[in-house]
Amino acid sequence: MGYPKRVVKGFLSLWPFTHLVKKLSPYPPFRRLFAPLVDERIFQVTFLPVAEDIPPPEGTVLPRQALAELIRASSHRFIHDGCICRNREGCRRYPRDLGCIFLGEAAAHLHPSLGHRASVEECLNHLEKAARTGLPAMIGRIWFDAASLGVLRNFRRFLVVCFCCDCCCLVRTDIRGAAPEFKSAVRKLESVRVRVGENCAGCGTCAEACFVGAVELRGGRAYIDARKCKGCGRCSLLCPHQAIEVEFDAHDEVFRELLKRVGTPAGVRGFESVWEEPLG
Repeated sequence: MGYPKRVVKGFLSLWPFTHLVKKLSPYPPFRRLFAPLVDERIFQVTFLPVAEDIPPPEGTVLPRQALAELIRASSHRFIHDGCICRNREGCRRYPRDLGCIFLGEAAAHLHPSLGHRASVEECLNHLEKAARTGLPAMIGRIWFDAASLGVLRNFRRFLVVCFCCDCCCLVRTDIRGAAPEFKSAVRKLESVRVRVGENCAGCGTCAEACFVGAVELRGGRAYIDARKCKGCGRCSLLCPHQAIEVEFDAHDEVFRELLKRVGTPAGVRGFESVWEEPLG
């Protein structure tokens, strides 16, 4: 059984150090010191633009639908009572009661004081509620979550689906100025692309909002650096001129790519995972 709520709160008392680590990470020797914290074997996340008002082309599986299929296929599901990040930071912009969904065999060992075992239908309703807030889903393996919740032993079978915000997220806050290793721990789905359309007025809203600094203004228009973009879709939702479009590969490419990355840790069988290497 994982840790009860009172123990988890003790781990969360270390929260302020996460901001300090990211701010110090670009400078030697801190860069070498902190790099193991975001080793891809223990820390790797992917954003899914699950918001309802991003229109897909006909015949395309939306990231939200792909995530829904992963929820259905997972061996165990658990909904946390409230967002850890927003409650810790005292967020006033987004609902604090919208907690993470935990998937995989390790989710069966989470302490009941943290939330509850959830049915597929409950998780799908939770996902739809998150989509209506305009927040992206961040899905992946995060060692700090597994350690603080008491399921580090089952880390390879533990998947976090987080619906956090730009102002409070443990991963996103302060990452723009962090070392490259921290940014590379956030992996973009290659089947998701973000592009600037003809309606761009160069207002700069997207550039200010991008948590990794992938957007800048060039010649009075927004320019998205595809090498830096993480495909979260927030710039599209925040653009006041609806000038930024999120595109998805046709058919089931989003679903296939998502399963390739997270299928095995979530307890989904029959798919190869890119996270098969041992934890060392």
